[in-house]
Amino acid sequence: MTEPAASIPYPFLGSGSKTGELIRAYDWQKTSLGKLDQWPACLRTAVSLILRSDVPMTIQWGPEGYMLYNDAYREIAGSRHPGLLGQTIHDSWSEIADFRAQVVSDVLKGNTLNYRNEHFVLLRDGEPEDIWLDINYSPIVDETGTPAGVFAVVKNTTRRFQSEERLRIAQQAGGVGIFEVYPETGRLEVSDQFRRIWGLDADVAVTVELLASLVHPDDQQAVAHRHSTLADPLAYAEYRRVDPATGEIRWIARRGEVISTKGAAERYVGIVMDITDRKKSEAALAESEARWRLLIEQMDVKEIRHRNVRALVRELERNAGRDGKRTGGLTMLAGMLGKSAAQVSRFASEKPSTHIGDRIAREIEDVFEKEHGWMDHVQWSANVDDVESGHTS
Repeated sequence: MTEPAASIPYPFLGSGSKTGELIRAYDWQKTSLGKLDQWPACLRTAVSLILRSDVPMTIQWGPEGYMLYNDAYREIAGSRHPGLLGQTIHDSWSEIADFRAQVVSDVLKGNTLNYRNEHFVLLRDGEPEDIWLDINYSPIVDETGTPAGVFAVVKNTTRRFQSEERLRIAQQAGGVGIFEVYPETGRLEVSDQFRRIWGLDADVAVTVELLASLVHPDDQQAVAHRHSTLADPLAYAEYRRVDPATGEIRWIARRGEVISTKGAAERYVGIVMDITDRKKSEAALAESEARWRLLIEQMDVKEIRHRNVRALVRELERNAGRDGKRTGGLTMLAGMLGKSAAQVSRFASEKPSTHIGDRIAREIEDVFEKEHGWMDHVQWSANVDDVESGHTS
């Protein structure tokens, strides 16, 4: 059974806190605070409050900043617990004594201080350790309203901060922006990279309506149609947007999911990427292929065959020269096809009376293990200068 509060010495310390028991047993007479029964009511109330909380909290009392804290703070203290208890600013976290001294000085003047993701290097377990903290400092006032101590709510944000940093770096490296939409309220939260992709400054309020207005006019109807007809309005989509500053047209790809959590409002979470360079490359490739198809359509296939066999002869001759052979290209090709040089030469002459025939083209494809029709369309990298029959046989 829990011991009745009336029978516990200094009941403001409670009976369920391990740190409270340490405070009860500590020799406070060696500090300027004196015995527990001499503590002012405002200090007792503040200590009672932190000991009954599961949020890390501390008290730094007086100009010396005598340290008190609760059980939840022990995780932050590490192996420095319980040695921090009852220590002054310079005797507790000595590695950040200057920072804490300035905080105590400012708060005892009646100021409130807030730090988010503040970086410290602490010796929590004997070795320097990077740690990030959210800390809210406020004054504890006595019965006259004069600040007498500093009350702090502390949260270890190291994992969150490092995760956010890794995510930020990954977003920048991969060019990925992140967004969250809350349909019930219309609230939209976006990352810095999202803003860069959309060409929006940091001080611009990003709304769904603003983004819709930046979609290229030719794509707005299609985007609206997808949102109204798809079960998942965030399925993969590509569309153009107009840069609000320069008028430049950029391509954006977007993908997301509808997140439904029991007891929580539905929200949309997704990513966007600038795919303008990819779209330009695709357009350039499509244009090149179209020009090539047109060229092929305009050219006589027989002429292509003839040009290619001449280029092939030239390449065979060059290969032979690199290997120290004095064999002509026509002779090599004839050997590959099992024909005489005379039979092949008439198809590779500068102005042949007969273009290379379908049978010879197919035989070359077989020798070089190419698909049927290769000689009709292949683009040789070899020099296609005219091959004089006197030089190749």
